[in-house]
Amino acid sequence: EIIKDILASPYLTLGPKVKEFESMFVNYIGVKHAIAVNSGTSGLHLAVRALGIKDGDEVITTPFSFISSANAPLFERAKPVFVDIDKDTFCIDPDKIEEKITSRTRAILPVHIFGYVADMDRILAIAKKHNLKVIEDACEALGSEYKGRKAGSFGDVTAFGFAPNKQVTTGEGGMIVTNDDEVARLCRS
Repeated sequence: EIIKDILASPYLTLGPKVKEFESMFVNYIGVKHAIAVNSGTSGLHLAVRALGIKDGDEVITTPFSFISSANAPLFERAKPVFVDIDKDTFCIDPDKIEEKITSRTRAILPVHIFGYVADMDRILAIAKKHNLKVIEDACEALGSEYKGRKAGSFGDVTAFGFAPNKQVTTGEGGMIVTNDDEVARLCRS
């Protein structure tokens, strides 16, 4: 019935249901802002761009992911720097992150994969120590938790995806979440 109502309305996109969905997402994840986008890939790209990551910068991530995790920095001419995964969680191995940090490193982009959440305590400690931003790729982790908190509630900005293979699908689509007012403003723009 809801789908029929939407299809009968003048809004197939960008209508009041999008605002309602964003509001529900804010409450579910426990963050200040949620911005609906057309895909998880676009969410990651906007996250990189909103944080000011640019030509010559480096972003630490894992190669064990959909290509978007590496492409998002490349879209802004930054360089993805790969760190291997932990064999038990398939997420980025925090023990191997610091050896890859250089003077050009601007962010860590952990990928929560198959519902597993990366070791966010250690990643956040490393990021704080080196003054780095954290971009969570939670495209495959909607509903996953780490120490009682939802995936997506830890980093400076997070992207979720709603493609058909995700926990929740809208056919396509994605969501950016953040507690940073300026990041939210830039992503909405």
